[in-house]
Amino acid sequence: MKNSLGLLALVILSLSSISSAQTKYDRPRLITVSGTAEVKVVPDQAVLVFGVESRDKELAGAKADHDNRMKRVLGVVRNAGVDEKDVATSRLSMDLEYPERKWAAQPSGYDVSQTVTVTLKNLDKYESLVSALLSAGVNRIQSVEFRVGEPAKYREEARINAIKVAKEKATAMAAQLDQTIGKPWDINEGMNYDGPMQVQANAYAFSTMERSGGGGGGDERTTVAGVSVIRAFVTVSFELQ
Repeated sequence: MKNSLGLLALVILSLSSISSAQTKYDRPRLITVSGTAEVKVVPDQAVLVFGVESRDKELAGAKADHDNRMKRVLGVVRNAGVDEKDVATSRLSMDLEYPERKWAAQPSGYDVSQTVTVTLKNLDKYESLVSALLSAGVNRIQSVEFRVGEPAKYREEARINAIKVAKEKATAMAAQLDQTIGKPWDINEGMNYDGPMQVQANAYAFSTMERSGGGGGGDERTTVAGVSVIRAFVTVSFELQ
């Protein structure tokens, strides 16, 4: 009985080894290539982060000035047609100001500030909104970022183009070896990423527009959204025929 069981185990082990060897042997000849593609898109949204800051010798005075500024600023945003869900305000911040003598017991004034983040989905209103915000009381600019509202569809376009590039590359390389490519054996997508939108300097233009006088004649825009570059990378293995 023991001999029979031992023989059975040996047969099973032998069959497993044969099967494993057969699987390795059946792996087709492959050519592996990569493909990269990019889609350039003009941003259609802007995210503005700005602040309202008020100073006064008295806390009540600083708070009152801040509240008036904020009411005007939020009114400007509403009049621009910005949806309420696209507006966010930070918590109110209050700081004490002291004279140069650090040992002074009493503060010389109070600083009340708050930050507002606005997502503008109609860039045609960008210039007018900026001017109105500055006039309404915005006195601190943190950032202006231009972005693509629906990047997913452009990433899909880039991905499809990257696969086409990989297939064309494999076809050309195989042809040099008197071969053709067959079905894809393996497909892997690399890390897709968006290139810079070339808008970092525009935050400065945003904050200095009024002081510069805006220029005259022709196109009076002071900010250009630039271009967002959306890239895709894939690796594909094709059977060689």
